[in-house]
Amino acid sequence: MEILEAISNGTKTPLSAEEKPKKDKRKRNLPILQAAAAIADMNSVDYSGLADRTGVQWDSLKNYEMFSLSADGSFPLMKVSRSKAVRLADREVIMVGGGVCFRVSLSNHPNQNKPQS
Repeated sequence: MEILEAISNGTKTPLSAEEKPKKDKRKRNLPILQAAAAIADMNSVDYSGLADRTGVQWDSLKNYEMFSLSADGSFPLMKVSRSKAVRLADREVIMVGGGVCFRVSLSNHPNQNKPQS
C-alpha cells in the first residue's frame, strides 16, 4: 500500500510522522555568570532611589519594572510577568491580579560606603 501525500503550494509533504526528518536544535553558547570568590571580596553598597507619590495601575507597569505597595517606596518589588511579582528582599514570587502600586526608580550611580579616615 502506498503512503498518501498532501500537496500544498507545489510541495509534497508526507502524512505520517515517522517519515518526517527531525531537525536537531542547535544549543546556544551563552556565557556563564562569574561568581564572587567570597563575601570578603565584596563591597557594601547603598542605592538611592525615588518613589512616585501617585499610584499607578498594575497593568501600566512594564515587565521588570520596580514598584512598591506604599508611597514611601519601602519593601520594593519587581513585576516579572502579567500576573507575577517578586519581592526583592527575599525573592518570593507573589501572584498579582491587579491594583494600585507606586513606581520605584533607582539612581544610576550607587552610593558606596567608603571608609572614614
